[in-house]
Amino acid sequence: MDTAYGGDSFVIVDAEAMGFSLKPEEAHEIARLGVRITNAANKALGFDHPENPDWRHFSFCLFAGKVERTAEGLRAGAAVAIQPGKVDRSPTGTALSARMAVLHARGEMKEGETLTAVSLIGSTFTGRILGTTKVGDRPAILPEISGRGWITGIHQHMLDPSDPWPEGYRLTDTWGAR
Repeated sequence: MDTAYGGDSFVIVDAEAMGFSLKPEEAHEIARLGVRITNAANKALGFDHPENPDWRHFSFCLFAGKVERTAEGLRAGAAVAIQPGKVDRSPTGTALSARMAVLHARGEMKEGETLTAVSLIGSTFTGRILGTTKVGDRPAILPEISGRGWITGIHQHMLDPSDPWPEGYRLTDTWGAR
């Protein structure tokens, strides 16, 4: 497995090595196993962001498909398992950024190249490495992500003037608490 940050923190596993061909009918098992992998990585490794000391966990597990070279660029399947147990409908831009960072670090993707990630339902995002930089003392890439999104809801947030916590509050992570 690899670990990377691409706007969020990921554990990245080889889908084929885990027995998956990244087909829609595998979604339930990918979601279930992805949560177990994420939880195990958090317990065994923890996450350490070089510039954000409050970021101390892995959020997601990316089941990464084999990278293929095509005339249009690199292409790979992707399934992102989300707590408490589902698979994202998209390959996610943060997972794509994290995957490109790993591929670049291995010398398998160069500056200027593109990688198109394909989700279990066939949605795609395309990423390109614009350049390199550092985050803290660690090498990093400058990713560009393109794709298509659809509005799924409109939300209105209101602030009551009598609210004693108008700027929010902080607790340890409570997502998926049982």
